[in-house]
Amino acid sequence: MQPPGRLAGSSPNAAHWPPGAVRSPKRSARGVRNRVRAATPTATAITLAESSRPSTQQVGGREVAREPADITARRQALGERLAVFREAADLRQGELARLVFRDRTTVNHIEKGRARGDEQFWRDADHAVNASGTLLRTFRELEAARQAHERQTRQVDQAEARARADAWRSHRANTIMETLAMLGPTATLNLLETYTISVVQRYELEGPHRLTHEVRALRQIDRELSDQVSSPTERSRVTKLAAQHAALLAYMAASLGQFPAAEDYALEASLLATAIDDRPLLAWIKATQSYAAYYQQRYHDALNLARVGLQFAGDHGQRIRLLSNGIARAAGKLGERQTVARAVGQALELAGPQTDPTHMTSCIDFGPYGWARTAANAATAYLSLGDYTKVLQLTGELRAIVNASDSDWSRSLITLDEATALTLGQHADFDHAATVGIQALAASADKPIASVGKRATELAHGLRRRGPHRASVEFSAALQQWSQHGPKALT
Repeated sequence: MQPPGRLAGSSPNAAHWPPGAVRSPKRSARGVRNRVRAATPTATAITLAESSRPSTQQVGGREVAREPADITARRQALGERLAVFREAADLRQGELARLVFRDRTTVNHIEKGRARGDEQFWRDADHAVNASGTLLRTFRELEAARQAHERQTRQVDQAEARARADAWRSHRANTIMETLAMLGPTATLNLLETYTISVVQRYELEGPHRLTHEVRALRQIDRELSDQVSSPTERSRVTKLAAQHAALLAYMAASLGQFPAAEDYALEASLLATAIDDRPLLAWIKATQSYAAYYQQRYHDALNLARVGLQFAGDHGQRIRLLSNGIARAAGKLGERQTVARAVGQALELAGPQTDPTHMTSCIDFGPYGWARTAANAATAYLSLGDYTKVLQLTGELRAIVNASDSDWSRSLITLDEATALTLGQHADFDHAATVGIQALAASADKPIASVGKRATELAHGLRRRGPHRASVEFSAALQQWSQHGPKALT
């Protein structure tokens, strides 16, 4: 009598085979040989297994707690499923490895759940073993769960950082005026300059929602100081601080969709910067005005403001931001391919030798943009032109840098560009685009800004233009939920 669940004349493993799969009679001998080989790993295999073991992971450049047991179990189940499909396709591990451009040891570890494998591996493997998308779809679901765990871990870290920052700010607000009275204007001026640098450094982590009130308080102190300093040098320093604070408020207001306030702050900043003839700061302000015009869909204005900014910038590093964030992106929306190519080429050339290519510059940095920030802007410009190949190339190069940074917005924006690029071309993948887009919204859901909302809306429109399908419905629902907490200008 056959055991329950087993067909007469079938092997013990037949019940676990994919539907429609036919086992080759020569597989049994090969299966024994494979099991013998797997039972005697080489030193290289042991090293690889330890280095790619999924029980711990890197988040933000450091090791965090072990991943949840259910994710580990799902990865192991996915690896077992790959092995079943591989055997059904009459392939050895080494043969599959050649088809997916990996070595046999890597395939072995992935089948045992000791290594992850990236999306390209699962795409190639799914095709090689005729899984009809099953393996790729399961991998994407697993990656979504793993990334959700990483986001949760990152949010806990950020909440702790914010709590420390809140306590520090509360103490600082009380002590800074005491410092002004106790130490005098010169020492307080030094403190404010240091404090302003810290605002720029904390912006990517804390965002405009928290820092706007802080910078407004700094402007009050600027006014107090302006009445107490006497030397021309110190007066110039106070004026520059006041201009920087107004400029920062202009950028933050634009990021929150508060465009009239952004223009008022930009005008104040321009007047103050003009008073001390600070041309690099005037260039920074013009770049911010171009940024605000871009997100109001005033692309001709955005382009012209950036060009005016270039006249102020001269040879200063602000040219990089004006070329990539201002001219290239606005020209992309206007379909000016040659202008985009020139602006991107010049910006990347300037950014390359000046800065560390592995660092993501703060978007409000008063210094020059680095390579990663510049490349992110270039990807957006190329996306507007429909050049999805360049977009995917750039977002692929940026992924590791962005994931290691503190910038949830950069993570969201670059991922949204990637998702939109996936809807273009003959081999568009709408399901994957929607999945990536939903992950992008989740990455910065606790700090919604106008640019993320606009990019996500463009993705939603792109999905809907392709006709009604599940991906469009799912992403539109996620965007609607995000918009309930997003900037008022976008709701």
